[in-house]
Amino acid sequence: MLTVRQDQIICEAGSANKSIYVIAEGSVAAQFGNHYLSLGKGDVVGIFGITRESHLCTYQAESDTVLIPYQIENTDELLKLLEEKEDLRKFLLNSMNAHICDFFDAYSENIRALKELHQYVLSSKTRYQTMCKILHFTPKALPFSEELDLLSSDDKLDFWMNGYYNDMKKVMNTLNTTVSATFTYGYLDKSCKDLSTVVSLINDMEDIRQTLAHYLLNEDYIDFYDLYSDLFLRTQANGGDTASISNLLTTMAEKAKSLGYVSGKFVDSRAIRLKSTSVVTTSAVQGDVDTAIMQAKLSNSLGEILEFASVEHEIAADFKKTLEDFKALPDKDSSDPEASGLRKKITQLFNIIYAAAMQAALSREDIPTIIKMFLNFGFVDTDTCGNENSIMLYKLAENYHGHKEQGVYTILEWFQAIYRGEKIPSRNEFEVDYVQYVRNLVREGKIDKTAEGEMLNNGKEKVNYELNNMFASVNKMTTGRLFTFCPILLESTMLRSVNDLLLKPTALLDALDKINSIDYSAFYHEAVFEDTKIGVKEMIRYDIRPEFILMPNVGTRGVMWQEIEGLNRRTPARMFISAFYQDNLDKAIMRMTAEFRWEMCKRDMGARWNDVTTHSLTGDYCDYAQFFSKNRDLTADAKEKIKAALKRSKNSFKEMFVYDYMQYITYESAGSCRLNKVARSILFRFCPMSAACRDILANNAVFEECLSKHRISSGQALHRLEMIDKKYQTSGKSMPNELVIQKELVTK
Repeated sequence: MLTVRQDQIICEAGSANKSIYVIAEGSVAAQFGNHYLSLGKGDVVGIFGITRESHLCTYQAESDTVLIPYQIENTDELLKLLEEKEDLRKFLLNSMNAHICDFFDAYSENIRALKELHQYVLSSKTRYQTMCKILHFTPKALPFSEELDLLSSDDKLDFWMNGYYNDMKKVMNTLNTTVSATFTYGYLDKSCKDLSTVVSLINDMEDIRQTLAHYLLNEDYIDFYDLYSDLFLRTQANGGDTASISNLLTTMAEKAKSLGYVSGKFVDSRAIRLKSTSVVTTSAVQGDVDTAIMQAKLSNSLGEILEFASVEHEIAADFKKTLEDFKALPDKDSSDPEASGLRKKITQLFNIIYAAAMQAALSREDIPTIIKMFLNFGFVDTDTCGNENSIMLYKLAENYHGHKEQGVYTILEWFQAIYRGEKIPSRNEFEVDYVQYVRNLVREGKIDKTAEGEMLNNGKEKVNYELNNMFASVNKMTTGRLFTFCPILLESTMLRSVNDLLLKPTALLDALDKINSIDYSAFYHEAVFEDTKIGVKEMIRYDIRPEFILMPNVGTRGVMWQEIEGLNRRTPARMFISAFYQDNLDKAIMRMTAEFRWEMCKRDMGARWNDVTTHSLTGDYCDYAQFFSKNRDLTADAKEKIKAALKRSKNSFKEMFVYDYMQYITYESAGSCRLNKVARSILFRFCPMSAACRDILANNAVFEECLSKHRISSGQALHRLEMIDKKYQTSGKSMPNELVIQKELVTK
């Protein structure tokens, strides 16, 4: 007999299945997802995964409970136990039959709740667009609109399963004879496999519900509640009736509270924030003298841009006409052929005009404010950007700048740096840099050696290369709207005010510091240090933070474009992000950091980047992801999760690593276990946590092995550097600064 106290966990979901327990007295709760089943006297703890390698549920005592334990290390032991103990066979079959249909009931409840929520969110989208049309407002589009349409709430469970087990329950209850051990095992094995499928589907549905709830109302303020709040304020500013919108907001807030993914306190704070928001009425804007002056300056903004760019008359006329046709569309984000065709044509003409305007601006010190608005933000005119947004942008544009000393550039500052020779152009999508491009022209006979020398030092040619090979691709990627991309600044894409959306360099640098405070070696660049006179050859690291370039758009994605400049390993990575960023900035920097780590490792390892014998981040992770099914350190549940993760990542090991890295930084660094043992070990080895994080994890047994290995490797590296220091002291010299810095990095 084994006695467990109330609230004590007997076994956890995913843990190795080595024992089962018959309940002699008391009761136990079996948890799967957000559901609980109460098991009583005669039921079996561990029954729902009895033939699997790991437990399907977490079992916790609801009261002081007495258990009868049975060891089952493998299938042979279980079969032997079933053959020897007839009473145990009855307990197992009765326990399974008593509760198996509860799983199907939980599935049915989940599918009903998911469909109801999915329909509610979809109708919120449709209702919003309808209300905007009635009120004559330009509808705004959330960045996840395309993803919302792809989410499914379809029933994926085999149609026969629920009825089958309900009938089997009746059949088993009418049996008057004792069934054999093999029948018992077979029935339990099939039941466990089917229950594993049901629980997996319930977990998938829970993920979709959480996503839908996030779309409805979240802590990033990028949600339908914010969309309706904006509609409420615009209607109020125009003196319209806001009662219906207010009722919808109240209903939405109550819905968010009932879902439970955000706190009720936070939901209430959103309502209070809406009430306290000051509304600038149209009459007040028009009555302001300064605003009236700015409106006059903005009235011919498109004409001023086209004149400054000095493009051909046919291109300017074509752009104007296409833009007018685009403005006339009732839904600018529509996927129908007409809207798609207009967006595509605008993009082609915009890129021509943008390149011409950028080249014209490079040689000027006095760039007009409207031209700065066009180059730094993609602004074209007040009709597309919105009157109030345009006025606010005009006020911001004159003094808008990055923080070049810390590696943050506006797009105008970036092209100016290339023009002046301070920066080299980015590599293109085929990994060809500017120098290689010029040499290819020579090899192909398109230019001679004299022209080669001129091109290598020609600032305008370098800018052209950057415009043609980086700008068009990255501008589209950073918006996150691959199917509805339009390069001009649209009011419909801005969910909040221009001032709130504008990405400040300090915010970007703070987000980077957050990552570095956890993953201190994130941006280390390796290089060989050699001193032949002393006989020292050491691989050392330089901590080189990346450069960020702010793209002229409203977006939701950051792009890690290249890990170094050209072939120089002591140069910073190059990352691009929208000037108006409207998603979680910390997550964007985290994702780009993960991508940098992957690409930098590939750069360092060369052709052997996926070779496990070299023991690198990419090599070990590729081996783990590719051969997970044969890994004895992984439970069956962990293997199922890896299989699902690969499917979600479209079989991209890099994408799967990025997801794991984000879990590692967000949760594991705080002591919340989200990764399996193998993935955690790889990440901790190659992306070790800072001393502050290690102190937090010191009392958590799950991390003890990782922490121990880190202490050993750090100690070995420090010892090696101390021996090098002694070499220098013996020769009467001081250790070079590069090695002193390396010693400091090792002790982090």
